Amino acid sequence: MEQQQQQQQGAETVEGASEEQQSLMLFDTLIDLCRNNIAYFEGDDTETGLRLHGAFVGLIDHIEMAKPLVRTVQSFMGEYDFDPSVPGNGFRSFLYVVECCVKTALKLARYVMENRSTILFRKAVYVKEVEAYNHLMASLCTCLQHTQTLREWTRQSGDLFPDESHSVEELFARGGIINQYCFYGRCLGFQFCDSIKPLLKFISIGMAGFSEGYYSEGGRISKATSLMYTSTKYMLDPELRARRIVNISQNSNVDFCKAFWFLAESEMMHTLPSFVGFKVKVNRVITIPPEPIQLKTARAPASNGAQQQQQEQEQEEDVFVDIPIPKSHGGAAPIKARLISAVKRKGMIGERSNTQRSTIYPASRGLLFHCHGGGFVAQSSKSHETYLREWAVTLNVPILSIDYSLAPEAPFPRALEEVFYAYCWALRNCELLGTTGERIILAGDSAGANLNLGCAMRAIELGIRRPDGIFLAYCPVLISFVPSPARMLCLMDPLLPFGFMMRCLKAYACPSLEVLEENRKRHEQRQAIVNAGQQMRNNNVSVVVPSDERKVAQEKTPDRSDSGDDDNSMWEQLNSANTVQLQNQHLSPVSDTASDTLALQSQSLGNTIDIISPDESNTITSLEEDSQPITLQQVNLNTERSNVTVVDDLDMDMPSDISSEQNTNQNVANFINSYVLDTTTNAAGELEPILRPASRSQSEENIVLDIGREAISVQNLQERVTTAASNFVSKVSNTLTSITASKPIAAGGSQNELQTNLDALIARSPSDEFIFHVPKDSHLSPYWASDEVLSQFPPTKILVRVVGLWTVVLDPCLDDCVMFAKRLKSLHRSVSLDILPGLPHGFLNFATISKEAHDGSKLCVKRIAELLEIPTTLDDPGTKQGCC
Repeated sequence: MEQQQQQQQGAETVEGASEEQQSLMLFDTLIDLCRNNIAYFEGDDTETGLRLHGAFVGLIDHIEMAKPLVRTVQSFMGEYDFDPSVPGNGFRSFLYVVECCVKTALKLARYVMENRSTILFRKAVYVKEVEAYNHLMASLCTCLQHTQTLREWTRQSGDLFPDESHSVEELFARGGIINQYCFYGRCLGFQFCDSIKPLLKFISIGMAGFSEGYYSEGGRISKATSLMYTSTKYMLDPELRARRIVNISQNSNVDFCKAFWFLAESEMMHTLPSFVGFKVKVNRVITIPPEPIQLKTARAPASNGAQQQQQEQEQEEDVFVDIPIPKSHGGAAPIKARLISAVKRKGMIGERSNTQRSTIYPASRGLLFHCHGGGFVAQSSKSHETYLREWAVTLNVPILSIDYSLAPEAPFPRALEEVFYAYCWALRNCELLGTTGERIILAGDSAGANLNLGCAMRAIELGIRRPDGIFLAYCPVLISFVPSPARMLCLMDPLLPFGFMMRCLKAYACPSLEVLEENRKRHEQRQAIVNAGQQMRNNNVSVVVPSDERKVAQEKTPDRSDSGDDDNSMWEQLNSANTVQLQNQHLSPVSDTASDTLALQSQSLGNTIDIISPDESNTITSLEEDSQPITLQQVNLNTERSNVTVVDDLDMDMPSDISSEQNTNQNVANFINSYVLDTTTNAAGELEPILRPASRSQSEENIVLDIGREAISVQNLQERVTTAASNFVSKVSNTLTSITASKPIAAGGSQNELQTNLDALIARSPSDEFIFHVPKDSHLSPYWASDEVLSQFPPTKILVRVVGLWTVVLDPCLDDCVMFAKRLKSLHRSVSLDILPGLPHGFLNFATISKEAHDGSKLCVKRIAELLEIPTTLDDPGTKQGCC
C-alpha cells in the first residue's frame, strides 16, 4: 500500500515538472528500480540470477551515459523547429525514442521487482527481456553521440542537413557501430503506439518468413510448407527474427523489396477494399494514351480596370505550350490511372449511358490528383485504395490516382514525366473525370509526394496552370545520401529499414548500366514497331467491317478474290469486334472524331466485349470496380482521323515495300499464323493476355516481345481470349504462387553465400555498400529548387508523424519536411506543418486497422478539404449547396 502511494506521488510530481525535469526524473526512477533488483539478485548464484544481476548493472551504466547526452540535445533542439507552436525535428525524435526506452524498461524493472519472489516468476524469460533493453539503451547512446556530431556540422547554418563536405561514412566513423539487431527483436516497435505494435510484429515475422521462401530452392508445396514453419520459428525466436531482418536489409537487392511490398497487390488483397473499405459508386482503371497535348499558359490576375482590355485581346494573346510525352527509359507508352468517386457525376467517363440506372450528380468543383507511395519501386493505386475510398466519400470529390512506372525498370525521370503528363491530361479533360476543375489539389504520400512536388515545379516552369494546393504526407525532398537526425531513424524502423530505403533511392535516382542498356533496347524495339505501323498507314492498309446495325468504318477494302483460300480464311477471322479494336486502339478520348470504344467487363462475367456507342463514351478504355486491369490500347490505322503515332504493343516484322494489296493480305496472314494469344500471371498475381510466338522466322529474331505490367494488352487477332470466371481457389493459388515463386539471387554472390549472410550475426557499418552519387536535380530533389520557382508555389500542407505528447517525430523523412516547410515559409508562401502521434512511415495504409492511423487519415481529409475550400461532412453528397 505504501509502495502504491509512493508511485502515485511520484507520478504527480512528474506531471507537474517541466519537460527536461520529467526526463531526468524518469531516468532516476529507473536507476532506483535497477539498484533494488541488483541488491536482490546479488545472492542468486544460479545462471539466470547472475545474468539478471549483470543486465541491471549494465542498464544503469548506459542510463548514466545517456543522461548528459540527453541534456545536451535538449539545450539546442528547439533551434531546428519549423515553428515554436509545432515542435518537431530529428533531434527531438531521438530524445523521445530514449524516453520510450526508459519508460518501457521502467515497467519491466518494476514488474521484476514486484514478482521476482513469486513461484510463477520466470527468470529465464525476463532475463532475456532485461538484456534486450540493456542492448537497446547501449545502441541509443551511440545514436545520441552521432547527434552530437550532426550538431557540430549544422551549428552555423541552422539546417538539419549538413553541407556536402560531410558524409555518412564520416558520421559513422566518428562513433561506434550501431547494433541494429536490438531494434528488431524483443524491443520491436517499442517507440510506436499500442495499436501499431502487433501489426509491426506481424509484418516483421512475415518479412523474415517470406525471405526464406524467396531465396530457397524447391517446389511450391515445399516452399509453402517452409513458409508456415519459418514464420512460426521467427515468431517464437525474436533474436533469430532480428538477425534475419537486419541481414535482409543489408544483403538483399531491390527485387526483394519489390516482391515483399507487392504482396499487397495479390488477388486476395485486391478484394479487401470492397469488404472493409467505404463503398463508392465509381472505381475504374482508365488508360491515358500518349498523344500530343497543348495547354494555354496561365495568366496573371488582372486588375478591374484592365479586365475588359484583357478580354478583348485574349484571342490574340493566347499562347499554347506543347506538353512533352513521357519517353525516358523505354519510349512512349500509355499511362494507367484509377478514378474513384463516391457518386456518379455528369460527364464522367463510362457514366453517360447510366442515366436510367442510377442517379447522376452534377460535376464536382474539385479534383484530387493523387500519387501513391512505395519508395518509387512498388505499390499502386490499388494498394492505397482503402483510404482513398474514405477520402472520396468524405471529401465528395473525384480522385484520380496515377499508376506511374516503377524503378528500377523505369528510373528517374520516367515516373515524373508520366505524373506531369497525366496532370496535364486531367487539366484538359476535367469533364471526363466528373469535375469542372475549379479547384485541383495534388496529394501524395512518400514517393508520391515527391512526384507531386516535381509536377508542380514543372507546371510553374512551363507557365501552365499550377495546382490550387498541395498536400504532402511524409515526403522526401532530398534524394541523396545525406545524413540527418531523422534519417538515422530508419536504422530502427520496421517498415523502412536503412537498407531498403537506400536501395529504393538508388534504384530510382542512380540506375545501373544494365538497366539503362535494357531500357535502350526496349526503346529500339518499340520504335521498330512504330515504324512498322507507319509503313502500314503509308500503304493505306485498312479493312471494312460489314455490319447491319452500325457502320464502323468506311475505308477501301482489299480485294481478296485473287488470294488463296488460306488468306481468305485468315481475313475472315478478323471479325467485327477485332477490326473495331484495330481501328480505334490509339484514338484519343478527346479526338475530334467520335469513335467506338471497346470495354472489357469484369472477368467474373466472362471477359465479354461490349461495343459502346459514341454517345455513351468518347473515352479510352475503362474498367469497372474490382475488374482485372486488362485494357485495350487504342491503335489508329487511319491517318485522316488522328495524328497520334502508333505505339507500341503489336510486335510485327513488316516488309518495307508493300507494293500491292496481295502483299498486304499475305503479310497479315503471315502475322496471324505467327502469333496467337496466351495468358500469363503478372507480378500482382493477375491474369493478362500476351502475344505468344508460335513460330519464328529468321527475320523475327531481332524483335522481342515486351509486354510489361504497365503495358496495355491486345485482346486478340485470331480468336478472342476467353477465361473462366475467377473464383476463390484461383485467387488463393495465384497468391500462393506470388509468395512461393523462385526469385533471382542478388548479384555478386552464390545462393549459399547469400543464405549464410542472411543467417549470420554480422556487425558492420550500415553505410557499407550504399555509397552512390545522386545528380543534383531539383526535379529529383525539390529541396534544391530555386527561390524563383518556390516563390510561385500554391498553398502547401505538409503532414508528418510524431510520437507522444512531446510532438516528437519518428519519420525518416521528418527533417525533409521541416526543411522544405522552412524554405517555403522564408519565401512568404502559405505552408502548414502538422504532426501526428505514434505512427510509422506509411501509416495511411493502416487506416482500417489502427485507430491512431485512422485519426491521422481524418486529419489528412481535413487539410485537403481546406485546400479544396469545401466542408468535409455532407449528408447528401450531390445536392447540398457548397459541395464540390
